[in-house]
Amino acid sequence: MVEAGFKIAGLVTSPPRRAGRGRKKVVNPLVELAKAQGIPVLRPESARDAAFQQDFAAWQADVGVVVSYGQLLDQALLDLPAQGCVNLHGSLLPRWRGASPVQAAILAGEEETGVSLQQMVLALDAGPVLAERSTPIGAREEAPELFARLAGLGADLLVEFFREIENSRGGLPRGKPQDESAVTVCRKVRKEDGVVDWSQSAEDMDRFVRAMASWPCAQTQLPNGDGLKIHRGHVVDEAPDGAPGTIVALEPALLVACGNGCFALEEVQREGKGRMVASDFLRGTSLAVGEIIGA
Repeated sequence: MVEAGFKIAGLVTSPPRRAGRGRKKVVNPLVELAKAQGIPVLRPESARDAAFQQDFAAWQADVGVVVSYGQLLDQALLDLPAQGCVNLHGSLLPRWRGASPVQAAILAGEEETGVSLQQMVLALDAGPVLAERSTPIGAREEAPELFARLAGLGADLLVEFFREIENSRGGLPRGKPQDESAVTVCRKVRKEDGVVDWSQSAEDMDRFVRAMASWPCAQTQLPNGDGLKIHRGHVVDEAPDGAPGTIVALEPALLVACGNGCFALEEVQREGKGRMVASDFLRGTSLAVGEIIGA
């Protein structure tokens, strides 16, 4: 939006945080960009704070644009910009309302997703859709890749949409109401959601690993109790049978039986170790066919 020449009244982003052993302040690149452009910044602990809302109102913004803010906004805040607030969401609404639309789309095995710009209302992601762009999901695409592509698609959509509004000298369109009968909902992904269920099919396991990539990552346990992250793998169509979680082969790949089919582990990370290809992992690990992981 800055590069496109729009006048940015201000930036609202997450409050300062500290992390790491030294408890150093985490750099927020949005804040750095805003400061470089002379854009005022507000970083409230709560978007419901009265003092923050007063400062926000002083900007006299035409429209509030919300992208992955992470806080629920009350009606008082939504009403402060002259034309309300719009939200850029990472799905084709009403599909996958909620906090994890990217992971949900991969988990569901969907072939297409996209971004939606919706007028914000108090109900979660329920406002009329003002504009959208679709994109296919790659057969081997992982969540971080899809996140990055949707971020670029969403940025382009914002610029195109507001350029059209600017050129028409009109206000925001009324948008298209969402079909409530087609709504699906996804919740925020938690760390424990990365725990592998080997009773699922190998195809579902493949989607699970790709959806959980980067964070929280697919997680299981070795027979000795050590944790093991699974970064990449693939479905094997023809493989020995075994109970879910059973190691059925070590050569030419580390194969684990699922509820239906087998899954080959390509890249893994043992607890306290670095990420490595499965063949290197096997050279430093004592595993045997018939042992069970994730028990």
